[in-house]
Amino acid sequence: MRLLAISLALVAVVCQLVHARREVRNPHLLATAMRISRLDHEIEGLKHEIEEAAKIDPLGFILEMHARLNQIEG
Repeated sequence: MRLLAISLALVAVVCQLVHARREVRNPHLLATAMRISRLDHEIEGLKHEIEEAAKIDPLGFILEMHARLNQIEG
C-alpha cells in the first residue's frame, strides 16, 4: 500500500507540472509512477496466491495418500 500511495503522490505532482506548464520536465517520472503502481498491483496478487498456497498442507496430503494406499493394499 505504501508503494501505491507513493506512486499516486508522484502522479499528482507530475499532473500538477503538466497542468501548470503544459509540459513534463522529466517524463520518466510518470513512467516510473505507472510502473510502481503496476508492480504494487502484481505484489497484491502474489500475496493472495501465497495466502492460498499456505492453506495447503503438504504433509497432511502425503499422510492422507499413504493412509489410502495402506487401506487399498490391505
